[in-house]
Amino acid sequence: MARRKHKHTVEEEEDDVDLNPLIDVIVLIMAFFIMGGKLTQDIRTEQITVPPTKTAAKIDVENGWDLLVINVYGSTQTGAGTPEAKIKIGTKEYKNSGIDDYTAYIAMRRVLDQTYLRAQTYADPKGTGLMLPKVKVEIRADADTQYRVVQEVQQVLCDSIDPSNKMLPVQKAMKDMKPFVNIDFTTRLPVKE
Repeated sequence: MARRKHKHTVEEEEDDVDLNPLIDVIVLIMAFFIMGGKLTQDIRTEQITVPPTKTAAKIDVENGWDLLVINVYGSTQTGAGTPEAKIKIGTKEYKNSGIDDYTAYIAMRRVLDQTYLRAQTYADPKGTGLMLPKVKVEIRADADTQYRVVQEVQQVLCDSIDPSNKMLPVQKAMKDMKPFVNIDFTTRLPVKE
């Protein structure tokens, strides 16, 4: 028996493409990236740590140790548009004025070097080979002092940057470094001048 071939005709319809699911997916993807970007930005700001501050707290100094108080004032931009930092150690005040002026930091390093030479030292318990002074340093900063200024003071204290060489990293042998690592940080209300 012979089979007959049937010719089937398929009706072709012109259908419009439904864009609603595509738009929904794009909105969800955008929401995902916006939320993901916000989370990573929040995580990034939490990683920046400011030293813990004590307000109006008396610093305890162990027997045989000295206390060095460094008062810090300043900002990266003043009303004149130039950076300014003031550092007061004891009765002497040192000042940076303008870009690439590190006069206060240089003077502070000289005072630190003299203090280091007068102080008793002990070997770094972490085995770095450094000799550390028995000096507790208290950095007192106005509430208006920008953190960058305090950070630069800390770097000079740790002898990691050289203020007499445009604040570049120190190029000394480890045995020649004079770092101060016992540092406390306190804040106070801004001093009105």
